[in-house]
Amino acid sequence: MLVPSGQLSPLQHHLLQELDLCDLPVPEAAPESYAARDLDTDEVRAALPTLLWSGLVEERTGDRGVLGLTPLGAAALGAAECDELTARLGAVASFADTVSRGAPSRAAGHALKRLAEGSWTLEQAESHVREGEAGSGPS
Repeated sequence: MLVPSGQLSPLQHHLLQELDLCDLPVPEAAPESYAARDLDTDEVRAALPTLLWSGLVEERTGDRGVLGLTPLGAAALGAAECDELTARLGAVASFADTVSRGAPSRAAGHALKRLAEGSWTLEQAESHVREGEAGSGPS
């Protein structure tokens, strides 16, 4: 099966990231494992049939009740993270145009850091630079 086209939902992305770190018990067996990872067990239960059907997640053979990431799931996670980083890099490049138009260096540096971290969008970074050092900008 090829890597599914289409984006992962935030829940699917988060769950696949956690499964990339280690196998997890099914939600019914250990809901505290999901709570510790800031995942809602009801939402995970609802998402699991699709993830299992699509081959991104599997119930491990011989370990009934244990979920693991498949190679296809790892590929889908990698593709999603690559897409996210590509979009972030594009935003940083666009922001460089804003800075080249003479933005105050301190405001621009702060905004660039937040944009590169992914904690601000391009619009938030540009807004912060337009406000200059007088405003505190988006938080």
